Amino acid sequence: MTRKVLLITLIAVCTLLSLFTCNQKQKMVLRIGTNPEYPPNSYRVGNQFAGIDIDIGKKIAEKLGVDYQIVPLEFEQLLPSLAVNKIDVAISAITITPERTKIVDFSAPYSVTNQVLISRQDSPMKINRLEDLGKCTIGSLGGTTGSFYIDENLIEKDLMPKANLKLYATNIEAIGKMLDGELDLVIIDESAALGYAKQKPIKIAYVIRTNEQYGVAMQKGKKINEKINQALNELITSGEVKAIIASHIR
Repeated sequence: MTRKVLLITLIAVCTLLSLFTCNQKQKMVLRIGTNPEYPPNSYRVGNQFAGIDIDIGKKIAEKLGVDYQIVPLEFEQLLPSLAVNKIDVAISAITITPERTKIVDFSAPYSVTNQVLISRQDSPMKINRLEDLGKCTIGSLGGTTGSFYIDENLIEKDLMPKANLKLYATNIEAIGKMLDGELDLVIIDESAALGYAKQKPIKIAYVIRTNEQYGVAMQKGKKINEKINQALNELITSGEVKAIIASHIR
């Protein structure tokens, strides 16, 4: 073999290896946005992420045959992050609403919850009807259906002063303020209330039967959305989603 032929052969081999390496690096990664302050749906255990939504996201990626990356975000950043292509999906106890469907696509619902008002475990407060909340100071995670509910059903109807609704970046902060005596109540999803009750001295003081449905939020109009929805539907039909939820709510 001449030097020229050897050189050409080496170049060809290197090119093939380069292309192969490139293709390996370009394997799709499903970027999963979540707010890891929301047990049992999404939370941290040390440096790891855990919860119902984390497990569902991993299963969807597995069915799609792709890798996944968990992207922790504040709840209010989730849908805007989809809009600017920072993440591919948001799985974080996100209620499907008409307003949200204007900016993102949603999967079929995978879980149902209600809104609840939680109080300190030792609180003597008794709530028999929604109107009883008028004089209370209520905390909420900003951008949630709980905060919207208080605004629409109490504040806009002049049943509660606007200043009595306090918004926070995380549920942990809101619950902390309540435990410190700065708030009377916190409005939160029932599933999350059950999760926090395992960690904090809190109790459910009142249940609002909203029957909200959680869905996987996706970038508007993306081709992959159909595959994501199909993967989730298969997980629901097979009973895997039900088993995941049961494993975290005991």
